[in-house]
Amino acid sequence: MVQLLRLDVEGFGKFDRHKTINFENGINFITGLNETGKSTILEAIMASIFKYTRGQIEQFLCWKNNDVCRTALTYKTEKGETFKITSDYKSGRRRLDKIKKGNSEEIATLDKTIEPFIKKHFGFDDKKVFENTAFIRQSQMAILDDNSVRNKIKDMIEEVFAGRAEASATKALAKIRKIAKDATKETEVLEAEQHELKKNLRSAEDKRESVSRDSGEFEKVDKQLNEKSKELEKQQKNKKLFDEKEKLLKEKEHLDEQMTKVDELLETLSEGKEPQREQPSNKKTTSVILMVIGGLLSITVIGAIIGIPLIIWGIMKLRKKEVAIKPIKSDDEKISKYRKEKKEILNKKAVIETRLEEYSLVNFNINDFDELETLKKDVDSLKEKKTELKTSIKTTTSLVESPEDVREILDANKEKRLGFIMKIEEHELAAKFLEMAESEVHHKLTPAIEKNSKPILKKITNERYSDLRVEEDTLDIKIKAPEIKDYVDVFFLSQGARDQLYFVLRVVMSDLLGGEANIPLILDDPFHNFDDPRLRNTIDTLKQIAKNKQIILISHRPYHHEFKTVCDNVVEL
Repeated sequence: MVQLLRLDVEGFGKFDRHKTINFENGINFITGLNETGKSTILEAIMASIFKYTRGQIEQFLCWKNNDVCRTALTYKTEKGETFKITSDYKSGRRRLDKIKKGNSEEIATLDKTIEPFIKKHFGFDDKKVFENTAFIRQSQMAILDDNSVRNKIKDMIEEVFAGRAEASATKALAKIRKIAKDATKETEVLEAEQHELKKNLRSAEDKRESVSRDSGEFEKVDKQLNEKSKELEKQQKNKKLFDEKEKLLKEKEHLDEQMTKVDELLETLSEGKEPQREQPSNKKTTSVILMVIGGLLSITVIGAIIGIPLIIWGIMKLRKKEVAIKPIKSDDEKISKYRKEKKEILNKKAVIETRLEEYSLVNFNINDFDELETLKKDVDSLKEKKTELKTSIKTTTSLVESPEDVREILDANKEKRLGFIMKIEEHELAAKFLEMAESEVHHKLTPAIEKNSKPILKKITNERYSDLRVEEDTLDIKIKAPEIKDYVDVFFLSQGARDQLYFVLRVVMSDLLGGEANIPLILDDPFHNFDDPRLRNTIDTLKQIAKNKQIILISHRPYHHEFKTVCDNVVEL
């Protein structure tokens, strides 16, 4: 039997970093929550064994690690030889190594030289046929419920088996393959559209993330701006109070200086006033006496020689008296003026001191406002940045599609593409049957399906159904109903019973089509519609099958807790 030993992935689907999954003989149970990469492991197994096309690998390129996309599968063949096949989807290189005692020996590096080994080891060199043989998925379980698809396949098979319309296996295969080919073309078109939609989705998500970042930055800047603006407003208000107080203090200082000067002038004028008032009276009397004597002496000629100078001297004395009187009068006016000025200064000081009392709590100094200009620049810078972010958010939001709208279109595309893929797979499976038609289907495969299916069906359905029949001429599957003890069409069964019958048929066909390779059976959560009793029976059956075949079971349901002895190896993601 072929046994998978180890899977290594990096940059593939959900696994951006290197991840190793070890497998053992028996039942390997891979479990975890949704979106943890369970189904990705199955795809990685397929992407290791078979080379994926660019369109097929596109959906598994990891967004978080765009530098690498690599898978490597180590397995042991029926003969006990160990091989490792590595696929590097970034470089496009593949290689097959044979491992002996821990050492690797390169066997092949080209697809055309690798494929013969794959066919020898796994029984198939075609991905779709291998997948439809070894894999049983939840999405396939409803095939027996789809009348239209099943009848189309049945009609084409009938042309070979019943010999209608002079048909042959070759003609029927050509018809099936044409339908598969047409569906493949439709799939390729949808793949191209999906590629563009994914680019649009990434762009829309990037833009939304950019808007989200800008919005977060906008809120941060807006908060900073509010804080800085409040701080600036407070600083400016304080600076205004400081400037007003400083202005009043300077005015008071200036008035004090004026007051000092006025006091000095008043003191000077007051000290020199009394002597100046007594001196002019004496000088006036003397001047008059001199002028009278001079006049009397001037009567005679000889007397005139003495009298005239005395008169002149008297006149000069009188003039000096007038000059002395003038300062006395001027000092009085100045004293009055300066006293008035002093009074005005005192009034002004009183007003200023009253106003200064209003600033008694203003205790700033000039150093407290060193960062005021820097704060103004910060506020202006934040205002500019806020405007830029607001414009960017508005522009980006108006020009970019909504990721939800793009995702809705992408989901519709995926659903449509999945429909075509299922159609291709179903027709390729039908083609596989037709290829075997002329040699063994009538006389070997059909009886073998009936024989091998009965005990498994009996066990799983708790002995309710123990007999089935595959019509050789139509490939219709009928099951014996215990109530009427006759064979009825599968469409009379419940959905759960149909799923159980389909599961049985697929398990049996896996053995029959796989031949001597005895490939692993890979189950992707196919027990959704199984009730608890039949699920327990199915798990028991798997345990028996696992004695001769490796099984890989994937589900988010905790089977390893519900059925404690069933799992030989548990991998929790």
